[in-house]
Amino acid sequence: MKITYSKIKLFLVATLLFSTSCESYLDINEDPNLPTIVPAHTRLVGAITTTNGASMWRGSREVAGITQYASTALTTGSNRNAETWRFTASYFFWQNAYVFTMPNCVDLIVLGEKEGNPHFVGAGKTLLALNYGMLTDQYGAIVVDDYYDGTSQIKLTPKFNTQEEVYQKIDQLLDEAIEAFNNPNNKVSLNFSGGDIMYQGNVDKWRRLAWSLKARYANHLSKKGSLYNSAKIIEAAQNGFNADGMDAEFAYMAGAQQTDENPWYSWGGFTSVDPVNDRYFAWTQFFVDLLQNLPVTETDYQDPRISRIMNPAPSDGQYRGLRSGLGLAGGQGGSGKFTSVSDYGLFKNSGYYTKATSPFPFITYSEVKLIEAEAKLRSGDAAGALVAFEEGVKANMRKLGVTSAEINAYWAALLADGVAAHFSNQTRGLSHIMRQKYITQCLNPETWVDMRRMDFSQEIYGPSLKRPENINTVVFNANDPSQWIQGMVYETNEQNRNGEQIGDNSERYRLLTPLWWNRP
Repeated sequence: MKITYSKIKLFLVATLLFSTSCESYLDINEDPNLPTIVPAHTRLVGAITTTNGASMWRGSREVAGITQYASTALTTGSNRNAETWRFTASYFFWQNAYVFTMPNCVDLIVLGEKEGNPHFVGAGKTLLALNYGMLTDQYGAIVVDDYYDGTSQIKLTPKFNTQEEVYQKIDQLLDEAIEAFNNPNNKVSLNFSGGDIMYQGNVDKWRRLAWSLKARYANHLSKKGSLYNSAKIIEAAQNGFNADGMDAEFAYMAGAQQTDENPWYSWGGFTSVDPVNDRYFAWTQFFVDLLQNLPVTETDYQDPRISRIMNPAPSDGQYRGLRSGLGLAGGQGGSGKFTSVSDYGLFKNSGYYTKATSPFPFITYSEVKLIEAEAKLRSGDAAGALVAFEEGVKANMRKLGVTSAEINAYWAALLADGVAAHFSNQTRGLSHIMRQKYITQCLNPETWVDMRRMDFSQEIYGPSLKRPENINTVVFNANDPSQWIQGMVYETNEQNRNGEQIGDNSERYRLLTPLWWNRP
């Protein structure tokens, strides 16, 4: 894998210059030893890498504060803006995706088509669909039809597609990707030059990734009436990941440069010598509570994953977290007690998700099984939902290295606490499913989608889920606990250049307005 990283800067430069769109300027005086068009097999590594680092990471960093995974120690300063919902047009996920990531995906598609290599077309369309999904789930309307096509210049004032249109395009891209992966007439292996750093050329896993994403985005439509189709979601999930070891994730490297380490561990988390100044100092008490109480009944039971995700406090070996918006001075969960650094296990380097080599998953086998569980529960198949739920939970535990004995004890505790009976009630069943998805999707922006679909309900997530303290009262009503953050503000560059398409980009409108899939 190390050999591929030396190529990434080349791909980014090529992308930024849009080399494939400049053929008319390059068709004379060509050097046969310096080809002007690189082959598709050398572009896959760039598409995967930028989908992870430029898009997903940039779209996850602040969302980890919104979803209350982690909290800063400071009571003032920019580090606490995300968890107190202070967002402006300087949030740069949009720019990263459109400038750095998605041109790689489009070029991969175009080159694969020109070469007669449908598997590269499938990989490009799968990654492009994933990027569109991550973008639209934060902004709503985005640019799709009027975006870069691999041959023409990018338009500076493109037309926007509605979110409903975007979802149709995502599903279409994934259907086309599956068809491409099914095509046996491929000339070059996906891993021909070592560029498939995710699946090492395993086409079946790529195909199952496309199906898994189809299940994810179809499942988002739970409030859209007839557009929500449980049968199709279940079909997609069952054609998706079906075993451990299929997760689509970016594996970071040991002993590499800092930018090749997991960003939650290093530069991306704005870490420092003094952990109090890190963007994220500790995990939240909300997350700790989810790992120490069973759903519905709130029975005390310590999830064995807590020791794989978090470190206990050096002072006394206990697990505790901060209240969003209060910082270290607020103490455990805002109690005012335990205000020393040593009273908390630090966020950085604390476990499976925040070590230097921790993988960063796009979508996992566990998520797919929990999606299947939700779809079956909504279809009235409580027994089938429970079976899928059990596998989703156990798959995540296996991934985190939980022992068989611990897994069996945890499941026995859930059964003794009434989980089977809980699944006969949709709200209670959803409480189990969504709390498990929160745990299994740790730090993934997909969690924000679930929390919005569930209306940030305490019936679903438990009594510890509350709006942050010191909330942004310029936008949000301090006296209305039902008012939660719903979307992101478009970036300044897009606002200034293409304001007619964006419309009202004020924080009050953008942060408060539910997205299309979140409205009945």
